[in-house]
Amino acid sequence: MNRCLFVMLTLIAATSSAPVCAAPIPNSFVATGVDKAAIDALLAIYTKAVSTKNQQLFETLLLSKTIPFSSVSDAIGAPGGDHTRNYEAFRKDVFEGAAFTQRFRDVHIQQDGALATVSLVFINTSTASSDWGWKTMQLLRIDGRWKIASEFYTGHALP
Repeated sequence: MNRCLFVMLTLIAATSSAPVCAAPIPNSFVATGVDKAAIDALLAIYTKAVSTKNQQLFETLLLSKTIPFSSVSDAIGAPGGDHTRNYEAFRKDVFEGAAFTQRFRDVHIQQDGALATVSLVFINTSTASSDWGWKTMQLLRIDGRWKIASEFYTGHALP
């Protein structure tokens, strides 16, 4: 009897940590359909908000203002601690700094359910200069809407 109980408890414990639903590993995580369209719309709103200095519109895209959000140089440049929550510095540069237009290219979107990763090249152009960088974002679909949960980016001057 004790052995039977032990075997049953072992089986219950072994299966309780299994995923909610079994699924094969997909060959690709490329976003498609409604989700891809919604993520593309988020990216269009992103460049529109940045290019028109519409901070309020931009912040509707964020999960919160305290998400990890930083240039890579700021995130790794300061000694010790967590230096990845730099949205405030980005906000000041973009929405209080000199005007520029931003566009995206080489956009890659991967998705598994409510989690998506976007990587892209951004190009900022102003009357004084132009720069570019590579950006990665983690997105979460919450209540049917995609939100930016983290963003990291590099930056380089264009010749």
